[in-house]
This record gives sequence, structure tokens and C-alpha cells, in this order.
Amino acid sequence: MNNDKAKTRNVMFSSAAGYQLAASIDYLVGIEPVQCVIMTHCFTCNKQTLTTARLSRGLAQAGFVVLRLDFTGLGESGGDFSTSHFSSMVSDIESAGAFLSDNYQPASALIGHSMGGTACLAASQNGCSALSEVSRLVTLASPAHPDHVLHHFGSALLKLERGENAEIRVAGKDFPVVPGFIENIRSYNMDKQMRSCHLPILAVRAGRDALVGAEDADQIMSLTSGPATLFQIDEADHLFSHREHADILLDRVSGWFAS
Repeated sequence: MNNDKAKTRNVMFSSAAGYQLAASIDYLVGIEPVQCVIMTHCFTCNKQTLTTARLSRGLAQAGFVVLRLDFTGLGESGGDFSTSHFSSMVSDIESAGAFLSDNYQPASALIGHSMGGTACLAASQNGCSALSEVSRLVTLASPAHPDHVLHHFGSALLKLERGENAEIRVAGKDFPVVPGFIENIRSYNMDKQMRSCHLPILAVRAGRDALVGAEDADQIMSLTSGPATLFQIDEADHLFSHREHADILLDRVSGWFAS
């Protein structure tokens, strides 16, 4: 691993809906990048979430150029979170791919944490020309299907199903959601996307994940048809928040890319 410290460049680019999306690009100065990677965060999180930022900077230290973005309405990105949905997450990844293609080099890999990983898998199969050179996928504690997130909506789900706006509470913070969110997420044919995926996949799961079950990684492994590798960090939580587990994660992901 290079001893030079990775740099971070903050950028903005337009989403398909016309919003300005914020991203941070982690890289080493003066070297030819190993490859360009797009990294996505979990539902209602942002690009500064510990899981995303640690892994991105660690991969940059190993010579990768990593773009980690804020999805629409989150972090420093424009737009209204309440009108976003799973399809907009997929579209935001495609916009990030277009930015990399125009300004650096095309992305060759996608890495996503939790629902961000589900969106990466979907984006890889959406026929976007800006992602046509993606040859590897990494899912980190990701659900196989986007509607998994609805299990955590509680009583808000009933309001949304009645056609009413609602708020969900995630990690002590309230987020507004409109009925269109659940309509979009339930209509998304993720099984079709997974079955069409022939890319090599590294599915990482956390042994003490209280949000996403072990069976989700198994479903990703069984429904996709490319070479699939399963890796579990036994004592890790959903965010891989302990430094020891983050280091194991970095070592495994960078090693898999090198294999």
C-alpha cells in the first residue's frame, strides 16, 4: 500500500432529474489509478457515513479512484428526499458513472453498503452506457430486494398504504416519505435484475447485523449467475463500525479486486 496520504476532491454534477448531486472523490496524487470505483451509502445515510468513508479512503490509499456520492436529498446533494425512491437511487449511480466517464475514466466497479448495494446491483443491469465497463460488484450487508427497507417503517407504512404522507425515524432522525416511495419500491423487479447479472460479485455480510439477515446475501449469491464470493465478518455490526472490522473489510475487498 502506498504511504502517500489519499486526497479528497469534492465535486457536484447533475442528476437525471436536474438536481445537483454532491460527491467526494478519494485518490492518490501522481499515480495511474488501479481502477475507478463508485461507492454508495445506506438508506438515509450519506457519503460521510463511517462505513463508506473508511472503505473509500482505504481503497484510495491502495491506488483506486473512488467516487462516493450523496443520493438525492441526502447529505450535500440537492433535491427532496421525500420524492426520492429506489429508482432515483439507481439513476443517481448512473449519473455518477457519467461524471466519471467524462472527467476521469469509466467506472470498472460498484460498491454499495446496505440498500446502496442493492441499487448498485440494479444499476449494473440497467443498460446505462456510462456503466458499460463495470466488471465487478461488491455488496456490503445489502438486502437482496429493496422492499426489505419497508420492514423498518413501522406504523408509517400503514399511512403510506392509505395514500397519506408519513415520516419514518432512522437513527434518531425523522425523514418525510410519500406514498410513491412504496409504490416504486414494490414495483421494482429485482429478481429480474439479479438473474440477468453475470458479473463477479463479492457479497459481504456482517455476523451481528441486526438490520439485514444472512439470507439476503445467500439470495444475491443464488439469483445472480456470475462468479459469486461470500465473505462474512463474524462479529461485525451492520455498519462495520469497529475499526478491526473495517480493516478486515478493506483487506478483503482490496484483495478480491486484486484476484
